[in-house]
This record gives sequence, C-alpha cells and structure tokens, in this order.
Amino acid sequence: MADILEKYSEYLALAYTNALKEAKNSGDPVTNVYQNGSPFSFNYAVDYFETADEQGIDAENILAAGTLYYLKTLADDLGILRVADAVLMRWTSGMLDIPQGSTASKLYSYYKLRDEYTSAEERAMFYKIVLNVGDGEVLDEMAVNTDFTPLWDTLMTESVKYIDKYEQKDSNFSSVSKSAVYQAIKELQYNLTTYSSGMVKAILPEMYKQFEKAISIIDDDAVKAQLGWGYRRSMWNVIERVSQEEFNYKPNVSSMRTAAVSGHKIFAAIAGFDEGLMSESAFQDLLHNIESFIIAQSQLGESSGSSGSVQREEEDIEEEMNEEFGEDDWDF
Repeated sequence: MADILEKYSEYLALAYTNALKEAKNSGDPVTNVYQNGSPFSFNYAVDYFETADEQGIDAENILAAGTLYYLKTLADDLGILRVADAVLMRWTSGMLDIPQGSTASKLYSYYKLRDEYTSAEERAMFYKIVLNVGDGEVLDEMAVNTDFTPLWDTLMTESVKYIDKYEQKDSNFSSVSKSAVYQAIKELQYNLTTYSSGMVKAILPEMYKQFEKAISIIDDDAVKAQLGWGYRRSMWNVIERVSQEEFNYKPNVSSMRTAAVSGHKIFAAIAGFDEGLMSESAFQDLLHNIESFIIAQSQLGESSGSSGSVQREEEDIEEEMNEEFGEDDWDF
C-alpha cells in the first residue's frame, strides 16, 4: 500500500491542489486573479431576474393621473373654472340678477372660499409635473415627467397599428398580436406609478371639489335662464356664451368633452390592466376609447388657434375684481 501511494503521490498532490483552487473559486473574476490567475472563465449568460419581484404598480396613482387629466381638460382647457369666475363677476357687479335663495348662497360660498382652492398657477404646475403638458412653472427640486408624452404617444401609435392590422388581416390569420399594445400599457403603468404620487394625490380632492362647485354654479337653473342661449339652455351653452362674450373665444365643447371622458377611461384601463386577465371585450373597449380620444384631439388641434385672447381676457377680469374687492381678497 505504501508503494502504491508513493508511486502516485505526484498525481494525488496535483489533484488535491486543483480541488483546493476550485473550492476557493468565488465566481468573481477579480478575486479569481489572485487565486488561480484565470479571470476569463465566463459563459456570457446574464440574469433576467425572472424570479425577482415584479416592479410595483400602484393603480391608485394611475387613477389619480387620470383624474388630473380630466380636470385639466374640462376645468382649464374648456374653461369651466374661468367661466364660473366670470359668472361670479357678473353677479357681484349686478349684471346677473339672482334673488336671495340657494343660487345666491352658492355664489356667495364660492366667493368666500375662492382663496382656499388651488390657483391656476398651482394647477398648471401639477399638470406639468405629472403629464408634462402646458407651460406651468415648477420648483427647482420638482421632477417633471418628461417620459410621459413619448410613452403615451407609443400607446396611441401601437393601438392604431393594431386596429389597422386587425381590419386588414387575411382570413388565414386567426388573430393579431397585442404584445406591442400591452407593452406600451405596462410602460405607462410604471411611469405613472412613479410620478403621480405625493402632494398630487393629496390635493386632487380639493381640486375636484372646486370643479364640482363651479359646475353647480354654471348648471344652476337661474344662471342657465339668464346666460344660456337657444331653446335648450344647458350648462354647455352657458360655457359657450360666457367664453365668447368674456374671452372672445368659443370652445369646441363637444370635442373637449369627448377627449376628457375617453382619456379618463384610458387611464382607468391602464390602472386596471393585467395581461393575463384582460378580456377581449375590455381590450376592444380600450381601443374604442383610444380612437375617440385621437379623433377628438385631432379636431381640437384644428381649432386651437381661436383661443389666443383667452389669457388676456382672464387678466382683465382679474384686474376688475382686484379693483372692486382689493388684490389681497381676490386672487384667481
């Protein structure tokens, strides 16, 4: 036995040394340089993180972004808040004859609480931060969601491509791939989860309450009777008339309403999206809303040049209110 061990001792020593090196091999090429002088044992495989937790999605944040978009379109783009301010101006100056009662109480309440709600500048700031739209000024430490616009455009583009392929598909194709649309939705989920949070969510209830109170004034029967036009007087033609008379601007009410509603539904679909659970009917509803949104935006784009004097007219009204009530008491 001793003779055998002596005969193979050289080979046993080499095997032992090699085994020791393998045991000490850390898998780190930098460390391996000091252990066995071979940093290049790499098979070029990478980790796809398939077993890692999925990136978190917060549906509430996405729904908040949808509400913010809805308010932007109706409260500020259509001008419901500035129309309510103009109606209030007419009432305070005696141009709107409202007897004592519920309508006068609504107007007075809106007047007294005007400084408690968000200003146009504050709303513009939030629109800029979350949706990267408008010219709102943001504070230096606030990050603007510059990725939102290209991601939203990608969803619109891929949806149009899908619709086109679906409508033109040959009878040999049983289906058209939804993967590009699904991927665009996922990217928006991640994006809006990150940017639609913090103070934006905290202030939304206040913004929506202000919007509701403005609607209740414009949609009041006494206001519609005096400021509406035509035999079917509604809050929508009050908006048209006041905008035209006070701001020299007649908004495209129908297209803005369509853009607001369909856009909000798109955000809601993004918030609730789950690739494994989305039904065909839900997917078709999403495509329908995207079509409606694109058409409405196209119509609004064609008429956007007619609103050039709105800002100037708003400033004139604010100046009049400051002269009557004092600048500190009236801040739009």
